[in-house]
Amino acid sequence: MSNDVVLELNTRSLLNYLQKSLGLIDASTAKILRRAAIEGAREAKRAAPKADSTLTNSIQNKQVSLSHQQIVAGAHYARYVEEGTKRGGWVPDKTLMDWISVKNITPRDSDMSLEELVYLIQTKIFYNGTPAQPYMKPAAEQLRKVLPDIAVGILKTQLDIGQVAK
Repeated sequence: MSNDVVLELNTRSLLNYLQKSLGLIDASTAKILRRAAIEGAREAKRAAPKADSTLTNSIQNKQVSLSHQQIVAGAHYARYVEEGTKRGGWVPDKTLMDWISVKNITPRDSDMSLEELVYLIQTKIFYNGTPAQPYMKPAAEQLRKVLPDIAVGILKTQLDIGQVAK
């Protein structure tokens, strides 16, 4: 009998280990994507302009499939806020009236009606457009920074060598 200590390394052991690990890897990547979508939606909500809560409340994470998550801003004007608008657009009266009401804006001139104020704002937007107020792009940039930490944390937990060897 020898006093040697031998650690056997062979392809069969490696293949067995990899086969057991594949299920854990699939589950781990799904968890990473789900957690990233939750964090990304939270960041987009934080960064969204707050005229009222409609845009913020429309931002949701959505699971398309196990390996596909989306962060969606569902308000009908979400893209216009994110990207801004070029000149030439005409905002519907009701949209502006709602915005004026939420922001509690009143005309400076007491003789001016709200309808006249709406027309002035529409005209300004028509000639100048609206500036972009990005909220999804900053959320994506923040997510790129934290994603490695999210992934490492989940992978450390899910791919623990003790779990695979069992």
